[in-house]
Amino acid sequence: MAAGARATFSEATKVEQLDSQTYKVNLHSDYCVGKGKALASISLPNGGYTASCMLVAANRHLASRGQSDTFTAHFEYPNRTSAGPAVVVIDEVKLGRTLSTLQLTLWQGALLDHAPWFDASRSLRTVLGYTNHANLSAFTDTSMPTGQEVTPAASMPPVPKFAALKTTGSDNVWEQSRWPNALKQSASNENWKFFLPRQGQLSPGVLDMWVCLANGEKMTQSMLPYAADSLPHNLHTFLTTPEIRAVLDEPPPNKVERDTVMEARQDVARNKARGSMWFPTVLLNLEAKTRLPDEGVEWLAVKVTSKQVKNGRFDLDVAMRGVGGELVALSQQVALMVSWERNVGKKRSEAAL
Repeated sequence: MAAGARATFSEATKVEQLDSQTYKVNLHSDYCVGKGKALASISLPNGGYTASCMLVAANRHLASRGQSDTFTAHFEYPNRTSAGPAVVVIDEVKLGRTLSTLQLTLWQGALLDHAPWFDASRSLRTVLGYTNHANLSAFTDTSMPTGQEVTPAASMPPVPKFAALKTTGSDNVWEQSRWPNALKQSASNENWKFFLPRQGQLSPGVLDMWVCLANGEKMTQSMLPYAADSLPHNLHTFLTTPEIRAVLDEPPPNKVERDTVMEARQDVARNKARGSMWFPTVLLNLEAKTRLPDEGVEWLAVKVTSKQVKNGRFDLDVAMRGVGGELVALSQQVALMVSWERNVGKKRSEAAL
């Protein structure tokens, strides 16, 4: 990798097999959220990226069985991760002819250069996973359309003029989301380009967007957790109700309403100041619906909804589709909104959250 160049996803997810059930990974600083490389002590690898690293290890573990495709995955984040080395320990819960189930544990801190590769009394289990693996190309049984496919919630957003997005950052429907200055230090943010509707929500309470990697790299199957956990800074303004959106966008007609609008705008402004906020993932679920080609794809259409944002807790439903409209993957997440001050203490002496 050239000096100063950012690590590609394939470089940042390389794994090394240490023994029959243990793999070494290096969580790269180019895939961290937070304050950037200058303050690495409070830079955290993106939760979806960390999950992707674990899946690369799991898929490699089952490659000899012809089950190197992740079918479903569930991840819990009991402790915060950090850039640097980690080991993934794999427990074979069930090895089946069609589906195999694995338990994955990511250990960090006080790692050893020999088996068991970590110190159970000092190392931390930072991420836990349960995954099902298969050969997705071998699934050829019954298919049928469902009623959900004809609802507005399942509608495919307008396909952009991709050449225009790549050259000018916009077309007549879509424009590239730009990061506010407070967030430009977050290394992971620089890995993506998000293209959002120019006129706001296409559907009430829904964020529709087209995404691609900033370096031109293609998105592969192992990248799906990272793609599901990478979102624009103004996500919340699309998830809100049309009434709140209208209040934020339209001039108030009288003083009482002006006061209400100003309060709402100040609240949104505080939410936009995400440079001082941390959004830790509590859990992430993923189901692969379609196997992407080995060479990957350049573009994905992503639809995001939330049922409730309340008291610093929120849920996200993420659906990813290919350019042709095929459903690629579904993801569900639970996350928190907390200040960065919660994230700078010593790991061993306090809980992560």
